[in-house]
Amino acid sequence: MHLKNITLELSSKPFFDDSEDTMRTVCQHLFRQWLPLLETADQVSVLLWLADGSEILEYTGDLNQTFEWAYWIGLANPAPRDHDLPPNHRARRNIHLYPQKYRPDVTPRTYGWLKRLTAVIRETGKSITGKPIRVGETFDNGPEFAISPFKYQRHREIALAHTAYPNSFVTCNAILHADPQPYAAFPQGIPEGTTLGHFLGRQFHAFARDLGFDYIWLSNGMGFGMETWGITGSLFDKHQFKPEKADQATAEMLRFWHDFTDACPGMTIETRGSNLSAGVEIATDAAPLRELYAKNTIVPPVNSPWAALNFNTGLEIAAWMSHVAELPGDIFPFRFYTHDPWWLNSPWLDRYGRQPWDIFLPLSICRVTADGAVQTPNSIAFLSADDSLGRLPDQVPREVIPHLFEAFDNAPDAPGPLVLVYPFDEYSELVRGHDRHPDLVFNEDFFLGETIQCGTPLNTVISTGNFRRLAASGNTCLDASILIIPITATANPANWVAITTLLNRGVKAIFYGTLRLAPPELLALLGLRRASAVTGQVTISSSLPADTFEQGQPARLLHVLPQFMGGGLEATATSAAQVCVHARQGNLRRVVASRSRNGQVAFLQALLPANPNVSPSRHFDALPPDQSFPAPDLMRHLLADFGWRLHFQAWKPNTILPRINISRHQNAFRFALLARDTTAAISISTPYGAPILDEMETMVERDAAIWHPDKCWHADCRCFVKQQARTVIGCKILWPYTPGYTGRRLYTGLKNADVRFFPPPGFDDTFEAIVTEAHFSHPSHTIGLPATPPVWENTPAGPCALYPNVTGNIAVAW
Repeated sequence: MHLKNITLELSSKPFFDDSEDTMRTVCQHLFRQWLPLLETADQVSVLLWLADGSEILEYTGDLNQTFEWAYWIGLANPAPRDHDLPPNHRARRNIHLYPQKYRPDVTPRTYGWLKRLTAVIRETGKSITGKPIRVGETFDNGPEFAISPFKYQRHREIALAHTAYPNSFVTCNAILHADPQPYAAFPQGIPEGTTLGHFLGRQFHAFARDLGFDYIWLSNGMGFGMETWGITGSLFDKHQFKPEKADQATAEMLRFWHDFTDACPGMTIETRGSNLSAGVEIATDAAPLRELYAKNTIVPPVNSPWAALNFNTGLEIAAWMSHVAELPGDIFPFRFYTHDPWWLNSPWLDRYGRQPWDIFLPLSICRVTADGAVQTPNSIAFLSADDSLGRLPDQVPREVIPHLFEAFDNAPDAPGPLVLVYPFDEYSELVRGHDRHPDLVFNEDFFLGETIQCGTPLNTVISTGNFRRLAASGNTCLDASILIIPITATANPANWVAITTLLNRGVKAIFYGTLRLAPPELLALLGLRRASAVTGQVTISSSLPADTFEQGQPARLLHVLPQFMGGGLEATATSAAQVCVHARQGNLRRVVASRSRNGQVAFLQALLPANPNVSPSRHFDALPPDQSFPAPDLMRHLLADFGWRLHFQAWKPNTILPRINISRHQNAFRFALLARDTTAAISISTPYGAPILDEMETMVERDAAIWHPDKCWHADCRCFVKQQARTVIGCKILWPYTPGYTGRRLYTGLKNADVRFFPPPGFDDTFEAIVTEAHFSHPSHTIGLPATPPVWENTPAGPCALYPNVTGNIAVAW
């Protein structure tokens, strides 16, 4: 495990007094408790959550000046109230409305104290870790963390977004009114019409120079849109898209970035991004990601911490893949939510329940480069090292660090079974080019997150730019994968050439979205035609293998709202298409899913379970499966046609179903899983057979494994079994025993089974397997038995040893 950077995020709360002794004691504890992990990094960063960034805005250059800091639990700047409740009223426990100080004796601090703190952090960190130490500052655009007279009293004109309540979030396009008060970079006051980017940039330049900061973190979507906590934005109000506003919206955001970087040249800018995917940011707010990445203006956004709050790992994974399909530099950052210094929760201990699913699921993600190399995260940040009471519990690093070592040491080294071909540049063109279709961008990207949330094991991404170069080079690294391709990507002729290159080699693909921009070549390939768009209520019928439920069935009705679903259902079939899902409205029938070219390719309409009653909230209004057909499940159901059967057996249709990622490492398949409801069982079969996970007993029948998952799984699989009989197959890891060997596995309970084993690379001389009906538990028992020669298969997924018609046990060694 080797990382470029590890960031420990820290609030001011652990410093219970302003003394230098306390500074050193806290910093020593901080660096020592994370030291086993810090030793793997080239550099260590400490990102200070001092307040909410208002300390930058308020800074005058006087080190004796005091500033408000984040000494609150709850919303430091709550919505204005008409009246207060009595002191002992129960409702005053609501910290969204009535924040509380974490200690009764807290007071504002001086900038001189802060300057000394950054120096102590560097000195202490260097002495303990021996690494270069960076210190970062944060700017948050919301009302959560510290009292801000600048944002909510003197300059309310910059808080233009209504995210938490009316005029609660600062937007990057804000213009400041004149202000005679002196500031560090504006000693004569702020001139009327000064842009926020220019003011913040100059202020931070002075702040960083005087107080010892190396970089800035822009939080909560700052610079990525005007509404970064929801699907609404400058271009979208949940009823219609307004593409004519895209140029102005992009220009205003680019002005912010230009003004900020011009005023603060050379400064590293790290970003949270919004909680949504790049395509949704582009479609709803015309976010200029293409320009920011091209100019290497920012470090790409991290994975969202919202999965700990709402368990939407699908959105987290889809959004993160969209932001790292292309990289503006060489940093690929991962962030984990250990503590929260503001809202009295410590996600590792409570929200996650000490279950590492938000480590293993996102860290199964990889991106593929133009030369076929696989890249995985190379930087970790922890939000945060301290909790809401200023404590730094040793329990958390002691428990979290081993999971991180396991995840990084077994990171993907090859593409997964499914690969997303992501149109990073094309999405910007579709929103801001000459032919604008922001609704299609939204439809494809939002649908993708929903399919992953519904169990589609998609965790590898390649941008269309890299995909084109890869295809032109003849590289075959994607030949074992199923390509997941947004239909809008096929409208680019260069992309279509690359797609057909791989299809002609036999690579399989699922095209999803709507047909509005499908080129004639794609329509011919899919065996589809466009007809008039159908919207409103439809009835869905599917012949695909699906999930089963003990009580009730999913609804068959679905409401097609054109603003969310790319305009409506247009697909009709020719004789070249085999329709497996269709929608009916009266006498009208439209294709929802189909396959063609002898099952090599499939089409899937990107439908969402939308509530026809669109609320004024900023979120997507979804109906549960018992009220609206769960269309995002269809991506997973379609995989059965490609040999990957992944179905769930649950109590009711509204049961929260498991999420699974499948990655590759050293020729093994690694399964990472979150089961929100552990009563749901999983039936899984692959092109190679039923996966037999290490150190597990698995019921196998008709080539499928039946799993009863814990809340979180992360396990290796090298063995796959095709077997019709119903038996329990066990896998036990045995010790090497004989010098020169490094690993052994014992598989038991086989009956007339075709066993496939994917050995680790580099062990050709020692690899062997012994098939026997004898029972044994010690490697010495196999010494006198003859090795069984395998039938070697050079599959696209890697070399595989086949042992046909095995009954009893098989012992594998290498």
